[in-house]
Amino acid sequence: MKILKIVFETVNIHEMKKFYTETLEMSIVRENQSFFTVRAGNTLITFQQSANVEAPLYHFALRTSLPFYEYMFKKLKKCNVKILPNSEGELSGYWKGKQVYFTDPDGNIVEILEREILESEGWYDVCEVGLPCADVKDMSDFLSPIKNVNQSDSANFRFYGDDIGSFVVVKEGRHWYPTNRPATIHPIIVEVEGDHYQILKHAILPITVKVKKPWSSALPVVQMRIVRPTDQLERIVEFYETGLGLQRVGEFWDHDGYDGVMFGLPDKNYHLEFTSHVSGTPCPAPTKDNLLVLYLPNWDVITDVAKKLDDMGYPEVEAENPYWQDDSITIEDPDGWRVVLFCSTGL
Repeated sequence: MKILKIVFETVNIHEMKKFYTETLEMSIVRENQSFFTVRAGNTLITFQQSANVEAPLYHFALRTSLPFYEYMFKKLKKCNVKILPNSEGELSGYWKGKQVYFTDPDGNIVEILEREILESEGWYDVCEVGLPCADVKDMSDFLSPIKNVNQSDSANFRFYGDDIGSFVVVKEGRHWYPTNRPATIHPIIVEVEGDHYQILKHAILPITVKVKKPWSSALPVVQMRIVRPTDQLERIVEFYETGLGLQRVGEFWDHDGYDGVMFGLPDKNYHLEFTSHVSGTPCPAPTKDNLLVLYLPNWDVITDVAKKLDDMGYPEVEAENPYWQDDSITIEDPDGWRVVLFCSTGL
């Protein structure tokens, strides 16, 4: 289970940013006044400003190679970072490899695990993330759509996942090793790699797990966005949302001069984005063969959608390619780009 991204909350956003970028040497991927995202090898970590005054308490483990482990261990001591001794009083222990625990400016319990098999000049990934909960079995059931190879009958603690990545599921109040600090529940979003796309939202706890399926091992894409500019954003939104019936899955306004609306195909996993800039972004269709083809094996639905768009002022047009003339209806959007409603189940 590869952990792709984690979203934590923080009450010390400036101190946390300085710590993770300077002390832990993670590069900034994205930031604004309310959040920042850093790269820990193959995992993205986001800290967003919490509305609470008291700092949350999270636990997660970073994985790396022996040379970088030794380098970072020395740096943590040099920078006077609070290193947590293990049960034997040692600052650096051993569990399948060298390990060290320390706290960040928020007091989160961070672990570094060294693995000899890894070839990495820096951080490799996040391999563990804690999930405190009221009931370990309930949390295990919640995570059941995700592959797990770790068996456990404990009512207080378990690993859920595999050797690549795991959730550390603990009962609320159980002390986080190697401290006497009880585990507490706080908002968290975790994105992991899995066999199929799904979003798990706990019914009671502020926990969301997004599972994303990569296309292939050679090209492990987990989300695709097609972006098109327009000078008629309002009309484009009306065409695709009200007329065509696509679901809006995201939007943004006045982002460095850009506005944008995203429509799912059918969800965030594959989506279409339309953007508009204050300086102007005309984008007429370059040809009549630039198509968005939607396969609908129901002619009645196709005619209903076509009639709705016709009533809105977007009539059917003749297809440029004869292939699309039979069993389909072609309609131009406000910019002249064409949508084909094709009565077929596809390939």
